[in-house]
Amino acid sequence: MIRSIMYYSSAVRAMSAEELAALEQECELNAIHVGITGMLLHKHGEFLQVLEGPKGVVGDMYARILVDPRHTVAGKISDRPIARREFEGATLRFRNLDTAPAGTPFLTPFSYEAFRANPDLALLVLKYFFCNQGDEPAPAESWSSATPSLV
Repeated sequence: MIRSIMYYSSAVRAMSAEELAALEQECELNAIHVGITGMLLHKHGEFLQVLEGPKGVVGDMYARILVDPRHTVAGKISDRPIARREFEGATLRFRNLDTAPAGTPFLTPFSYEAFRANPDLALLVLKYFFCNQGDEPAPAESWSSATPSLV
């Protein structure tokens, strides 16, 4: 069985483009090393992330994230078993939404309260940016179909 943890956190200080690029590389290398897939979104110092993989590995990674001094974790949005990976095809993708073009879907609301109240929305946002790595919107069928209910 595969475990999926989705959480929201806030940076303790503003991060430069170079620091975000280093974070992206660090996350990808860590994920490759332990077999985790997922998506990490950043928007103006806020993070939304999903991690998926073997139960113990994902739990250990989340425990390390909780003590990372670069941010404070607002809390889990979901923690659930899944039958198969939902973010397959890459280890851990990162997207900095600070530079997203005007009109990009799902930029608001982007908050812990909004995602905690609606975990399906958080998953949809993560899937959208997982499938849409460029500036052009991804076809709706590539990210919106088969989004399971988390509540």
